[in-house]
Amino acid sequence: MNSFNPKDSLASKSNRTIAEYLRLIGDDDAALRFSDTGVAGQGLSRFLGGQDQYAYSGILMGFIPSGSKGKALQIQSAFELDPDMDLKGARIKITLDKFYVANFPGTGTHSILCEFTGKNQLSEAAEEMRFAVSTTANDRSSAAISGAPIFLGVSVGQDGIAFEGRTVNVASSDDTLLMDALGSDAFRNGLALLTSAQPALKPFVGLAGSVVKAIAGRNKNRQIYAFKLGLDFAGGATSARLREGSYIVVQADDGVFDWSAHTWNSDARSVVETATGEPIDFNYMVFGVSRFST
Repeated sequence: MNSFNPKDSLASKSNRTIAEYLRLIGDDDAALRFSDTGVAGQGLSRFLGGQDQYAYSGILMGFIPSGSKGKALQIQSAFELDPDMDLKGARIKITLDKFYVANFPGTGTHSILCEFTGKNQLSEAAEEMRFAVSTTANDRSSAAISGAPIFLGVSVGQDGIAFEGRTVNVASSDDTLLMDALGSDAFRNGLALLTSAQPALKPFVGLAGSVVKAIAGRNKNRQIYAFKLGLDFAGGATSARLREGSYIVVQADDGVFDWSAHTWNSDARSVVETATGEPIDFNYMVFGVSRFST
C-alpha cells in the first residue's frame, strides 16, 4: 500500500514555503499572512480571524452511533467507544458521507482531489484498496458528495481495519481531463471487493494510483492534508474503536476540543456548535461504517 506522507502536506511546510505556494496560485492576500512582512509572520499564529484552516495538520475524531435519530444528534469522541466485537471477521462498507471545506488555498471555487487507500486482508493475500474522487467546493460550504462508496465488502481482521486518506488542491488548469476521469462512474463507485483477491482489479487499482500521482505531481497542485485512520477492538485510550456509525475526521491541531459542546444538525447535515448553531470552522470529512450486504 502506498502510504500518504503527512510531511508532504502544505501544513508541514514553513510559513515561507506556504506563502510561495499561495502566491503561485494567485492567493496574494493569504500569502501575505504567511510572509515575514504579514500580520502572522514566522513563528506566530497561522490562524487569524478564522482563516487558513488548511494549515492544520492534526486530527480530531468524533462519532455518531448507527441508528441515531433527531434533529440534533450528540457527538462523542471516537476514542471513548466500546468496540463491536461482532464485527470481527465481518464484511463492511465504508462511505464518504460528507466533505466540508471551511477554507482551502486559492480563491473562488476550489478543485479538490480526495484519495483513499488501504488493504483488504484475505486469508490468501492482502488486496490493495484504492478510491479517488474529484470534487469542487467554495470556502465554508460542502462538496457535492453524499454516501459515495469508498470500500465495499472489506473483510474486518482480528485487529480491526485501517485506511488512509488525503486531499489535494488542484490549481493547474491542465488537469481537467484527468479530474474528469476521476469523476467517471468507474472511479466514483469504488471497488466492490469480493471474497477472494481478483487479479482483474489490480490494473484498475494501478490506474487510479497513476492518475492521482500525475495530478499531485504538478507544480500548482499540492497535498493539503493526510491522515491515517485505524479502527480496532482494543481497549486503549489512544486508539479509536470499530463500530457501525459515522466517524467525523476533523483537520485540526491538538488542543482543547469538547465534542459534548457540538452536535450533528440533521437538517443541515453538518457539525455545529450546540450553543450557537454555527458550523465548526474546520475542514472535515464524515465516513459511514456499516455491514456489507451482498
